[in-house]
Amino acid sequence: PDTDWFGDAFKTWSPQTRHNLQLTGGNENLRYFTSLGYVHQDAYYKNSATYYKQYNFRTNLTAKVNPYINVNVGILARREDRNFPTESAGAIFRMLMRGRPTEPQVWPNGLPGPDIENGQNPYVITTNATGYQKNPTDFVQGNGSVEITNPWIKGLKLTLSGAVDKTTSTNKTWQTPWRLYSWDKISYEADGVTPLLVGAIRSNFTDPRLTQSYSSVLNTNLTGMLNYDTRIGDNHSIGVLVGVTRETFSGEGFLAYRRDFLSTAVAQIAAGGTANQRTDGGAYERARLGYYGRAQYNYKEKYLAEFIWRYDGSYMFPEDSRFGFFPGVLLGWNVSNENWWNVKAVNNLKLRASYGQMGNDQILYNGVLQEFAYLSIYGSGQYPINGQVQNTLFERLLPNPFFTWERAQNYNIGMDASFLDNRFDLTLEYFYNNRTKILIPNTGVTPGSSGIADRLPPQNLGEVDNRGFEFALNYNARAGKDLVIRAGINGGYAKNKVVFMSETPGIPDYQRMEGKQIGAFLAFQYDGVFRDVEDINKNTVDYSGVTGQLLPGDMKIRDVNGDNVINADDAVRLDKNNTPTFNYGATFDLRYKGFDLSMLFQGATGALIRIQTESGDIGNYLEYFYKNRWSIDNPSSVHPRLASRGDTYFTGGNYGNNTYYMFSKNYMRLKNIEIGYNLSPELLQRIKISNLRVFANGLNVFTIDKMKVYDPEATVESGVYYPQARVINLGFSVTF
Repeated sequence: PDTDWFGDAFKTWSPQTRHNLQLTGGNENLRYFTSLGYVHQDAYYKNSATYYKQYNFRTNLTAKVNPYINVNVGILARREDRNFPTESAGAIFRMLMRGRPTEPQVWPNGLPGPDIENGQNPYVITTNATGYQKNPTDFVQGNGSVEITNPWIKGLKLTLSGAVDKTTSTNKTWQTPWRLYSWDKISYEADGVTPLLVGAIRSNFTDPRLTQSYSSVLNTNLTGMLNYDTRIGDNHSIGVLVGVTRETFSGEGFLAYRRDFLSTAVAQIAAGGTANQRTDGGAYERARLGYYGRAQYNYKEKYLAEFIWRYDGSYMFPEDSRFGFFPGVLLGWNVSNENWWNVKAVNNLKLRASYGQMGNDQILYNGVLQEFAYLSIYGSGQYPINGQVQNTLFERLLPNPFFTWERAQNYNIGMDASFLDNRFDLTLEYFYNNRTKILIPNTGVTPGSSGIADRLPPQNLGEVDNRGFEFALNYNARAGKDLVIRAGINGGYAKNKVVFMSETPGIPDYQRMEGKQIGAFLAFQYDGVFRDVEDINKNTVDYSGVTGQLLPGDMKIRDVNGDNVINADDAVRLDKNNTPTFNYGATFDLRYKGFDLSMLFQGATGALIRIQTESGDIGNYLEYFYKNRWSIDNPSSVHPRLASRGDTYFTGGNYGNNTYYMFSKNYMRLKNIEIGYNLSPELLQRIKISNLRVFANGLNVFTIDKMKVYDPEATVESGVYYPQARVINLGFSVTF
């Protein structure tokens, strides 16, 4: 066979539909907006068990009760139905990446071929032949506000608002055994031509099993704001605001699991066996309280000043450090409003600067939110005592009584300008961000070799700087009354630097994270390939700590510290990670009579991705590495030989982290293009329609990139990820 694993599992195109109906109206005292929507998206898989449906309803009501009281009410209800196969997207794409063209994914008669591993044949595990996972979720959101003014103090307004967000979700995973078919390559049907396929249960379980879970989340927000705006004479404007916001977050959930069902016909928890049943559950409550304010001053629209502050409290921290104060100052100067300004080419010029502090209480450590880290937190487990398994408690980490807010100091200067009769507008900004009190392990004091590091809490010790700039330049033009053009370019550069991280004592300076970006790669330096035995015999660097024997096609590693020995001391901390440092875009909009065209290009530079796949006798090779490889027939001094299951020092273990397998993620992509046409109003009036627009658009239309192996926006080195879709939409919108 010559199996195209992705081709056999994927459709070329998958349908999606989106419908929306809106109703608006009202009068001076009462206005309303109502909408109904429906979305359906299919997956890429053939015979797919994956789909997404959404139903949504929204209504907003604004009422003027009297000249001094306005009321706003909004309600949103949304239902999302997600359906998946029982095997994860990670498992599916892992098998697709590993599938070899010499093995059948599906037989010519339509029966599924043998599995790659653990019964995981993508042709089957993408369908409901393995059962199903259904995840319906309901969202109900409500918000309301009352604005109160009074006739005695002009400019004084009280706003009271509240919002409720309720989410309920159920998840039902019904797993059933599945059958695959194999051929021993010697047995045939009675016709002597057709291979004799033998079916067998290949899932790693033989009995149906059911997992059901339920979760409920309730979030609330109550806000009160009092603001006062006034003018003093013709030249001075003053605004003052104070407010308070209380937020609560609560949730609970439970899970039930049973197996040993007698039949696949009844997917109900009560029909399962009790011998291997399992239950679980949990709940949480969280809260924040924030006081804030703002004072503004404006002189003749020339000089602007603003002072802002927040005093926030979070349940995350101990009582004596629960609240944090975060001030800020903003200054602006409209230079073009000065009496002496006489630059005709520049219509507007504004300079601005700001400084502000921010606090972060959503602090993660090893991917876990650090709730109540100032207390002794216990975990639950099980342990055999006197021959019986008992539930137990254990202390996770020692408490950190000094646990507090992470802080950020933000500095910004900028310029806004428009010129040449406002045909061009320009924005320039430079920013500097200094984050302190970042939660990190104190490795420099208690390294892993101490034996107690995993019991000690992280501390607010880390510090990171982030600097960069942003710009946007737009062009606006009109030719006559029918042609309108708007084009623009924008970009932003941002690069962080670790100022302090408590690192392992004694490591070389060129391996330290300090001075480099967060997450900067630690890698060995690729230095060519041993082309043949003669090349190996000329080598004077000791590789004995790396491999027992050098072979032709092995990778050369740079001896960074010059001791003629390749070991862990030769790894170098690069100044790049997998996050771009420069992002840019370009937009173009054109309108001519009833036609309109819009395009958005986006791109990024400055990031790397390490590419390593499961290849050899465990799976297929990427085409790039197969075509660019050392071989006996094509001995190369640039590209190394292929590995099987990472069985070479330069593909497996620490030395697999080398610069040869790191690729640039620089790219440019036509992210969106849309063309539309509005039918003539004169024609539509005859059929009582205000506006009718037909359109076609595309998303992720094409990409220009340097890597040409993965999607340049990918972050998974193995290629095991659900890809971005290229989407083509055709539609129309009607206004009555």
